[in-house]
Amino acid sequence: MRTLSLLILLVSSPLWSWGDKGHRVVSSLALQSLPNGPRAWFAGREADVCDHASDPDHWRQDRKEGPRHFLDMEPYGGPEHLPRTLEEARAKVGEDFYRRGVLPWIIQDRWRDLVEAFRSGDAARVVTASTILGHYIADAHVPLHTTENHDGQLTGQRGVHSRWESGLVERNIAADALPVLPAQPDQAFIERPWDWLRASHALVPQLLEDDLSADRTTPRDRRGKRRTGAYWLILWARQGPVVKQQLQFAGQHLGDAILNAWIVAGRPSFPARPEE
Repeated sequence: MRTLSLLILLVSSPLWSWGDKGHRVVSSLALQSLPNGPRAWFAGREADVCDHASDPDHWRQDRKEGPRHFLDMEPYGGPEHLPRTLEEARAKVGEDFYRRGVLPWIIQDRWRDLVEAFRSGDAARVVTASTILGHYIADAHVPLHTTENHDGQLTGQRGVHSRWESGLVERNIAADALPVLPAQPDQAFIERPWDWLRASHALVPQLLEDDLSADRTTPRDRRGKRRTGAYWLILWARQGPVVKQQLQFAGQHLGDAILNAWIVAGRPSFPARPEE
């Protein structure tokens, strides 16, 4: 399979994500989910992972970056017909496939980078690879990263993307309030991104309905532009459990990614620091 680094297509897409707070939460949960073996590689570097978790959202100078954060399912006929290789994606929708999103393949490529980082014995490289990988894994757990109606533009709900993944998180999520789900060994980990994306996509209809319902039952501000506190309360009551669930799953799955990369790399011990 051709790697994404060989693609020469240049595309431009807007970047959306959990926002800085959401990505920090996912990274924190992931590091806490790890058993002692892989966790030792991050000792004293936990803040670096969290501080840089949003970095890929700022790589706008790379015009290929946008599609690395999502996968539109509709062009392929829905979640049950997703391609598993880039060649299959090209065969199904033509040379336009990259613009439809390449998130699962990016996760696979960045996970392989992490395996090689563990094998290298370079802790700084492990931290960097984990941080970058974590961003894309977190994005796979945002429902609106799986649909052409990514910002509600097809249903008259523009802005729903940021309202759900950033607005609700910034207003309601405490970084230390979510239970940690332990990372799990998984021999088939490399195939999991498609499972995460399908599960995220299944959440889209209710998410859009809850946003519409909250909007219909609350007034706007005097200029008719900003949602009121009542809107946010209603949307959180309906979608809050989903937001928390997806953050927890993202944290666990990043933990899974790190644990399984460490296992595939041969369970390397953290290199002893030279005596000063």
